[in-house]
Parts: sequence; C-alpha cells; structure tokens
Amino acid sequence: MTTSHPALQRSRTSLYLARRPSACPRARRWAAAALQQWEATGQERDDVLLVMSELVTNALIHATGPIRAHLARDTAGRIHIQVDDGGPTHHGDDGDGQDDEHGRGLGIVDHLAHHHGHGPAPYPYRCRAWAVLTTTHPATVPAAGPRTTVVPAARTLEPTA
Repeated sequence: MTTSHPALQRSRTSLYLARRPSACPRARRWAAAALQQWEATGQERDDVLLVMSELVTNALIHATGPIRAHLARDTAGRIHIQVDDGGPTHHGDDGDGQDDEHGRGLGIVDHLAHHHGHGPAPYPYRCRAWAVLTTTHPATVPAAGPRTTVVPAARTLEPTA
C-alpha cells in the first residue's frame, strides 16, 4: 500500500512587488519560505530561487507597471513560477550584447526549467513569464520498506490564465 506524501498537496501563493531594487531579494525570501514549508530539497530550492530571481529581474529591467510573482506546486510535485508585469518598455539597443553582463537570464531559465515561456496576463498586468521545474520530491511513500522516489516527467502542465 502506498500513500501520498503529505507535503505534495497542491499549494499556491502570490506576492505583489514594488518596482524598486529590493523587489528581487524580497521575492527570493518569500519563495524560500514557501519552499521550506513545502519541504523542497536544497537543489530544488536553489533552482527555484534562481529562476524566480531571473524572471523578477527581467520584469524590473524590461517592463513597466505593477509586478506580481506566483509560486505554486502541483500534486505531482512540479513547481510553477510566474511573474506578471505591465508589459514591455523600450530601452535603447546597445549593440549585440555579447560582452554585456546582462542577457543570459533566459538561458539560465531554459537550462533549469522543464518548460517555460511567456504570454498575456490578466488585467491589470499585460505580460506573464512562467517556468515549470520538476522536482525530486518523493511522490509516494511505501507503507513498509524503502522509500521510492518518483520524478515526474510530464511537459503538459502550463499555467492557467
């Protein structure tokens, strides 16, 4: 007989962020607290915090208007990260950007996330960037014997509007 691990209940939390330099560290602290409550492993925590940082930083640098971060865990243990903002703002093009210290964030997200993208967000926001990270959290615990670790592999779950 197997039973669901108690930490794998569906969970969701959101945070409104002011458009200021403290937004990214605040989002990281908030996400870290949720991940601790959800019993995420150290590697899961590091990956989620890095992706959250990249998406919030992109919203601060490249968008206008309000920012809201979402963090959710589904019953399969996947972690969903979403950042809504007021839409793109125009910054002057400084060249090809290859020697810049900026411009690598989405490459990091692509490497860490199982699935990611962007699209429209509900009012008062205009744009949503999102990523789904799979976890190594045990999905089931046998009634007797050693623990079994199941790593979800589905790529079908995308954020809902």
